[in-house]
Amino acid sequence: MIKPDHWIRKFGEGGGIRPFTPEQVNPASYDVTLGDHWICPTRDPEETKAESFTLFPGEVILATTAEYIHLPRDVVCDLKLKSSLGRLWLNHSLSGWIDCNFQGQVTLELQNLGPYPRKLHAGMRTAQLVFMGMESAPDVAYGEGDKGHYQGQMGATRAWDDDHFPIVGSEKK
Repeated sequence: MIKPDHWIRKFGEGGGIRPFTPEQVNPASYDVTLGDHWICPTRDPEETKAESFTLFPGEVILATTAEYIHLPRDVVCDLKLKSSLGRLWLNHSLSGWIDCNFQGQVTLELQNLGPYPRKLHAGMRTAQLVFMGMESAPDVAYGEGDKGHYQGQMGATRAWDDDHFPIVGSEKK
């Protein structure tokens, strides 16, 4: 079941979302904002910390939420781009699933599908987190045992390993 606003407020006030801003609570989701860490594979340097970033048409970027979340062992989360940004042709193109017990800032994979450059800025409401309760906690949650390569991540985070999907023509050293 999807968690409602009163659950989200209690979760955030209890430290599950840091920083927590009550005005970002929606009836069935929580608005998250952009942080100031950006990774763009077509730029030199690829990685930067800045208050804003201009995303050009066709360009992709790894960004991060300003918020750090700490999910319970029996709650999962789905990240959805704010619809107003989608209507400006910004796309959150890839993974949005967050496993139970995850803790860290969430990395966003953003793409400008539109015809105009768009400026992203730290603090901008970009996506919503939809929290869902599980029937019960799993035997092994994210971050336990050998599960959880991204547990505790801070800032935009690259793939932990690209061996399963290597760059064509590259020689990994």
